[in-house]
Amino acid sequence: MSKATRKVWLTFEGGCQDEPVIWKLSQEYPNVIFDIRQASIGKAIGIMALELSGKEKQLDKAIKFLQSNGVKVDPVEGGSLVEG
Repeated sequence: MSKATRKVWLTFEGGCQDEPVIWKLSQEYPNVIFDIRQASIGKAIGIMALELSGKEKQLDKAIKFLQSNGVKVDPVEGGSLVEG
């Protein structure tokens, strides 16, 4: 199976911005590589640009994991994530 990449926006609301969701993701799916490209976390909401790479099935499972932990996941439309 070939390596795939997904660029997503994560939105943390309703208290999940206070939880270590990304750390939990890294523990649950150690073969999914993530690169935080941009983040802004406040008391009421957090937004993060994330690039995920790994096997397609693992990426699907990782995204479902995020969603099951209260994180809204939206694909990055067109263009690239933050340059750099």
